[in-house]
Amino acid sequence: MIEQLTTETFDETISASPVYVVKFYTKWCPDCVRTDQGYKELSQSLAEKARFGQVDADAQPDLAQRFDIRGIPTLLVFREGKEADRLHSRDAKTKQQLDDFLTKAL
Repeated sequence: MIEQLTTETFDETISASPVYVVKFYTKWCPDCVRTDQGYKELSQSLAEKARFGQVDADAQPDLAQRFDIRGIPTLLVFREGKEADRLHSRDAKTKQQLDDFLTKAL
């Protein structure tokens, strides 16, 4: 299950799991839409390793600014509530790129 995170729920939610993956996206971004299904599949196949969430960068601009999100989609991996790894938008255009990153990061 992919949780929709907001400014109000973000810190508590990512801290409740040893490993948490967050995808920053927008509804109008073609690369975000293209990777949606792949992200969903990865969240299911990797559920034993991490919890998964997402943040709509347009709806939650404070979170996007807080984590210096400069392109979308961007994936962040948190360990014990702290950012441990990042996949920048230029490398997050396909499910395979997401899979390769998460295989190494998790």
